[in-house]
Amino acid sequence: MAETHWAINLILVWLPFVIFIAAVMWHARQMRKCLTSSDGRSMADAFGDLARELKRANDLRSPPAT
Repeated sequence: MAETHWAINLILVWLPFVIFIAAVMWHARQMRKCLTSSDGRSMADAFGDLARELKRANDLRSPPAT
C-alpha cells in the first residue's frame, strides 16, 4: 500500500476543520448584521430607546397623580 505525501495528508486532515471555523465566523458575522439597526446601533439599544420614548410619552399623556 502506497503512503500518501505528508502535505496531502495534512490538507486532508485539517481542511474540514478550517472549513468549519470559516463557516462559524461567516455565520457570526451574518448574525451580527441581523442584530444591528440601519444606523449601526444594536437592536437592544434601539429597543431600549423605544421603550424610554414610550414611557416618556405615556408620562406626558397621563394626568399627574394627586
